[in-house]
Amino acid sequence: MESYRDELGRFAKGITPWNKGKTGVYSEEVLKRMSRTKKGKRINPKGEFKKGHTPWNKNKKGLHLYPETEFKIGHKWAKKINKKRLKNLRKKVMLKPNLKMTKNLAYLVGLLKGDGCVTHNGASFRICFDNTNQTLANNCLNSLKEIGLHPFVYDIIPYNGIGKKKIYKVVANSKKFYEWYKKLTLQDLKKSLNTKEKTIGFLKGFYEAEGSISTSRNTVTISISNTDLKLLKVVKILLEQLDLYFRLNGPYKNNGLGGYKAKLIYRVLTSSRENVFSFINLVKPSAKTINPIQT
Repeated sequence: MESYRDELGRFAKGITPWNKGKTGVYSEEVLKRMSRTKKGKRINPKGEFKKGHTPWNKNKKGLHLYPETEFKIGHKWAKKINKKRLKNLRKKVMLKPNLKMTKNLAYLVGLLKGDGCVTHNGASFRICFDNTNQTLANNCLNSLKEIGLHPFVYDIIPYNGIGKKKIYKVVANSKKFYEWYKKLTLQDLKKSLNTKEKTIGFLKGFYEAEGSISTSRNTVTISISNTDLKLLKVVKILLEQLDLYFRLNGPYKNNGLGGYKAKLIYRVLTSSRENVFSFINLVKPSAKTINPIQT
């Protein structure tokens, strides 16, 4: 009967289910085995659940590579895969983007000065921008493509909290962009924004990354916050060049990462109805905005 059941399956006609006529979730035999396991008395060939047994990977970190017995730290690619991976990475890193300052590049720099970073690690030269707003992530992606890079975007699901928003991370690779960006001082940036169009592009990117808009009764307030006081002073000057007058306030206590070592926050803001609607009409942000028509 058992061989017949193995061939045809447990639902074959004529097969008597093992639990027919039995009540309860587990049989007495299973309950005994579970009880012995909880007390550390389960016996098996390897003995991994026996009381007092030391797991083979206790206090070890990294990757165990079969058939070697030594526990290796970090991951090792196969030679062919690693060669191909480094070749592809080199192609991306050695891309030569168009770094002539335009409205698009000014917008990209504004985003990166806000929520972005440009880093170097070994053979990797990365440009990263992350935000909870998918529209901004797509804007950054398109801006990187426009200067000749090959960016990609992926989602990061929050693991430590309910109701937190998904993060969209944009990544591109370029050694030339890394070297150019790291040499770009605030004075150089200010000089390169020599037209109204470029200035608007930078302010739009920086506002979308670091700005906010709030309403209270009949008052609308636009503010842009950052820990870099020198950068905000430049932002204030650029706003004044467009006849937009913002106040520079701060410092404020930073309740973000870093605890008591966190850098202080500074803020440029305005609650003037004329300035708010002039800024929205002129910059035309794709996020953190209101109806630009002044009433």
